[in-house]
Amino acid sequence: MHLTDNISNKIIYWFLIILGILTILYQINFDDLWLDEMASFWVADPTLSYAEFIERQKLVDWHNPILFNIILKNFLNLVGYNPDLSRYLPFVFGALSFIVIGQISYQEKKDNSFILTTFFACSSIYIIKYSQELRPYSLLLFASSLNIFFYIRLLKETEKKINNIIFFIFFSVLNYSVNPFALIILFSQIFYSFFRFILFRNSIKKYLIIYIAIFFFYLFFNYNYLLYQITFENYMLASDIKNVIDGLYFPRFFGSKIMGYFFLVLLLTLIFKQRKSFFSNNNNYLFFLIIIIFSYLVPLTYGLIRTPVLHDRYLIFILIPIFVIIPLLINEIKNIKLKRYLVSFIILITLSNHYLEIFQRHNAKPEFKRTLNYIDQKKIENIVLNLQEPSFLVLNYIKNLKISQLNFIYTKYEDPLPKKKSFWLFCYSTDPNFICEFNNNDNLKIIDAKKNLFVETKLYSVN
Repeated sequence: MHLTDNISNKIIYWFLIILGILTILYQINFDDLWLDEMASFWVADPTLSYAEFIERQKLVDWHNPILFNIILKNFLNLVGYNPDLSRYLPFVFGALSFIVIGQISYQEKKDNSFILTTFFACSSIYIIKYSQELRPYSLLLFASSLNIFFYIRLLKETEKKINNIIFFIFFSVLNYSVNPFALIILFSQIFYSFFRFILFRNSIKKYLIIYIAIFFFYLFFNYNYLLYQITFENYMLASDIKNVIDGLYFPRFFGSKIMGYFFLVLLLTLIFKQRKSFFSNNNNYLFFLIIIIFSYLVPLTYGLIRTPVLHDRYLIFILIPIFVIIPLLINEIKNIKLKRYLVSFIILITLSNHYLEIFQRHNAKPEFKRTLNYIDQKKIENIVLNLQEPSFLVLNYIKNLKISQLNFIYTKYEDPLPKKKSFWLFCYSTDPNFICEFNNNDNLKIIDAKKNLFVETKLYSVN
């Protein structure tokens, strides 16, 4: 990958990437693990045999391909089975995505548009937060960016070099193996290849051979997963059509309704104003637009035919064409003053939103560590657990937090009360009507309590 020879652009590019990386690291364990993250952590226990690992995957993470958890299992084998350390794996994928996304823009058009693309990526609250989450979405973004990078590289070559073809096939299969939603990119590439053939008479034979190879290798490695998936009549997600209608997920992608709708209107306006550019044989703008359209059209169509599957995090790769196409279209604006004012305004509002999202951030996930640290300070080691199902995921997470040197005695809520003078009742539930207490027991008295987000504890004394 090579950048422009402009030294100042190189400096700005790497400066933005370093800032993006530092932003992820700054709050990498700001939130504790959510239940689906606990599932990945439980499945990826490095002490498990491969057979045990497969059974755990089928039990709690059946809807996701196994690739991310395999990588996580090997990563935890290197760094230790610790939930705080586990978050450094998605961080790595997120950081690498920053590098590649800017390169996609430069590969498409060798001007300074890649700087604004890199700025969008490195300041994206959406990418930053999912690079701090122990799920496959940062890996999906990274694999998608490599897939698109080598595809654009193939399109730009007059002769199809074998090494680029191999890389494209490899990262395509890797990408679709992370999450089947990434197949939307493949559908977009096939559609675009046929469009170029029909409109510009560009060669399609070599691309068809490549697509057949990709399908073959993808099915070879994911056949069992696909067979397992089609046995389910219903998917785990309910219909998310309300959030789709509310700005096509742009408010989520950009951190707020104001930011989301601004960028949605900006994108649509630029597409309309520069619509002739999308039908030129000198660029691949239409390919990026096709990804955006197909990202909504394909899963919504599947939802109408079979069952709802669409959710914003499964479309994290849609940020790539959005971040690439907006700067490219802005650069097409002839009015230099308008272009400068627009870029300056975009940078100003993005940085303002970035500041609020980072430095005014609130916890959004259960506060296990804060609650357990409070218990630890009281030096009373007996804990009775009342945990939301599946409780074994929560218990595995709590035991591996290693908050203190105390050897906590964990007792299930249903078990007989410990024969101690005092003990903690530790509750976890996302139900707002949940009440953390023992009912109808006159021998118990509450002498202390602490309530945090989704987690609550009460210290009982025995009369």
